[in-house]
Amino acid sequence: MNSSNSKLFNEENYLLERLAQLDEDAFEYVFEKYYPRLCLYASSFGTDQTLAEDIAKEAFIKIWKSDKNYKSLEHLKNSLYQSTKQVALNKQLALKRSIQREEYFFDNQEQYEDSPLHQIIHAEVMGELYAAIQKLPEQAKMVVILSYLEGKTNQEIADEMQISLQTVKNYKLRAIKQLRSILTPETYLIFLSVYKIF
Repeated sequence: MNSSNSKLFNEENYLLERLAQLDEDAFEYVFEKYYPRLCLYASSFGTDQTLAEDIAKEAFIKIWKSDKNYKSLEHLKNSLYQSTKQVALNKQLALKRSIQREEYFFDNQEQYEDSPLHQIIHAEVMGELYAAIQKLPEQAKMVVILSYLEGKTNQEIADEMQISLQTVKNYKLRAIKQLRSILTPETYLIFLSVYKIF
């Protein structure tokens, strides 16, 4: 976005007019101005920084796809905050439902562990997990396999891969973050629970 556009967007009517015309520079201006505030607002719903950023971005996308005939800048700001709140609450509800499903699954695991349905669910979950692990960078993938699938300690992994202990920890942290973005929320929760991560 060039500086002349940025100055023009300081004029409320001009900015609202350009937004109504789907002007990408106008949207970028609004994004840069309000994104940090919406991240902070999203974090007030008890989310971590990464999720708060995702919520703010999703809120902007919803606004961008919606009717953009805003009556005033205040109307636009209220819409952004309302969109952020709705996205955050929806994610909270989805997470709550996922946790409830997983709690039910683990509470009843012994009863159903030998049932065909349990075997199918287990196979599906592990299949998704293995597929996600294969998408990781080579070193991170190796650390995950050695740690969570083969049960080796960080020191054993460091010795085997001939890297420092801190490097192993860094690879694990990055891998967990990447797996979160690849896996479905349900499978990610199972991954955290089964392997007692965090």
